[in-house]
Amino acid sequence: MTSATHTSFVIERRFAAPPAAVFGAWADLEAKKRWSDCHVDEGETELTMDFRPGGRESYRAQLPSGVSQRVEKVFFDIVQDARIVFAYDVEIGGRRLSASLVTVEFTGEGEATFMRMTEQLAYFDGHDDLEDRIHGTREGIERLALEVEAGGAH
Repeated sequence: MTSATHTSFVIERRFAAPPAAVFGAWADLEAKKRWSDCHVDEGETELTMDFRPGGRESYRAQLPSGVSQRVEKVFFDIVQDARIVFAYDVEIGGRRLSASLVTVEFTGEGEATFMRMTEQLAYFDGHDDLEDRIHGTREGIERLALEVEAGGAH
C-alpha cells in the first residue's frame, strides 16, 4: 500500500522562566538531551545537533529489541527567543513512518513564557501513532518545564 494521511496537533504550555531560558533549552544540545522526547532509557543512542537555519539534528538509537530508530531533522527558521521551525522524519527498522513540520513559538509574559508548538504530520502507508506522538511530546514538554524552571539542575 502506498498512501499518505495528514493530521496535526497543538500543545501550549506556560513556563515559569523567561523566553531566553525556554528557547535556550531547545538550542543547547546538552539541555536537549535531558528533556527531549527523542531519548530512550535503554539501548544505545546518539544525538547530534547543528542549531542554525539549514542546520540538522540527528537522533539514532539501537533499541533493546535490536530494532533501529532514526529521526532526522532540519531547521528552517530560527528567531532568537521567539520561534523555531523545523521538519523531521521518523524511521524505525528501516521503514519511514512519518514526516512532520513543526513550529514552536515563544511569547514573553513578564518573567514567564507562553510556548505554542504546532506539529503538522504526514503518515505513510497506514502508519498512525498520533495518540502516542501527542503523549510522548507532552511528556517531553513536562521534562522541558523541569529543565527550565529548575535552571537546568534536575
